[in-house]
Amino acid sequence: MLNKLGQYRYLIIAVILALVLLGLSGYFFASQQSEPVYLSKIDQLMYDRNNRSPKYVLTLPDYRPQKKARPADPAPAEETENGQETVKLPAKEKTLQDVLSQVPNLQSLPDTTPTQQLKFITLNEELTQSKDNLMLPKIDKYGRKPWSEYGKAVETAPTFYKVAIVIKGQGFDPVAAEKLNKALPSEISISYNPYAAEIGTKILSSRQYGHETYVDLLLSSKDFLKSDSGPLSMSLTINQQEAVARLYKTLSTGAPVGGVVINEGVADEDNYELLQRLLMELKKLGMLMIDATHGNGIEQIEVNGLARAKADYVIEYMYNREKLKEILHQAEDTALRKGQVLLVIEPKPVIVDEVYKWIKTFSPQATTYEDAKTATPEKPLALVPVSNLVVE
Repeated sequence: MLNKLGQYRYLIIAVILALVLLGLSGYFFASQQSEPVYLSKIDQLMYDRNNRSPKYVLTLPDYRPQKKARPADPAPAEETENGQETVKLPAKEKTLQDVLSQVPNLQSLPDTTPTQQLKFITLNEELTQSKDNLMLPKIDKYGRKPWSEYGKAVETAPTFYKVAIVIKGQGFDPVAAEKLNKALPSEISISYNPYAAEIGTKILSSRQYGHETYVDLLLSSKDFLKSDSGPLSMSLTINQQEAVARLYKTLSTGAPVGGVVINEGVADEDNYELLQRLLMELKKLGMLMIDATHGNGIEQIEVNGLARAKADYVIEYMYNREKLKEILHQAEDTALRKGQVLLVIEPKPVIVDEVYKWIKTFSPQATTYEDAKTATPEKPLALVPVSNLVVE
């Protein structure tokens, strides 16, 4: 038996090798059949060699031809009263230029000729005193006060109602400030933020165009735990002496100012005595105080003999044109009811733009007595400097 196996061993080995080769061939062809068919080399890059999950994900643009939009149906015809037909044209699509033309831009306002001249453009020595290395206002020996001497009294027709506008917070954008000096009527008053750089030079520029000038007085922020109004504000943590020192620094601009515009902030029983001391200092210096706060905390502080005015409307943080127009319409009603109205506004382009358009709608005042007798003005509103609304 062993002899027979030895005789056939080569045959057996050959058969075994043949079976091994056959098995290997079958496995190779089977693996080839299981590989995916790639549509392109880019598809092949998405997979590893061993048929694993995607390694890269590529998003290619869709180059399929777009279907052409079907022309819009012609607008339906309408019949007019005389029987003729008119066709409504489709609304024109807005271009970028159309959109930009609606964006408020102060530089688009036209320059105007000054409508008034001030008595003093620079500081008057008789109305100025030096104190603690600061140039401060004072009442002169004749009793003349800076708020009236640095202002301008204008005449209005008896049948017209006074409108005073103060732009507060000026000075941070010198280009915009200079444009407003040239574009707005001289009767609009301007108040500068005490932190503005070169504030004196900017105030002098405004006065050259006839604008009464003031400076913002900053109260402690109502959100004082998170925000700070700065080293010139009336913080709740300072005493009266420090508050007066900050007031002096605010007023010492090197240029004429008629008074202060008190901005929104804390004005209640927590700092009543401090604010009362400040108002007494303003009276002593012959200054005008304009209350531009939203509450009545300042209004409740009585200081006899202080020249003061309370803003009827304070327009700030507002960008909606329709809302602005509504407020200006309310201001008209207030002027007709009270005989005058005071608005304090921020120099935001959209606010200034709407106010500019509004004052252009005021009816012109008659220049002669005969014209005044026969005139029937549609909107009898007269623009005046803010000092014209003050009676001590």
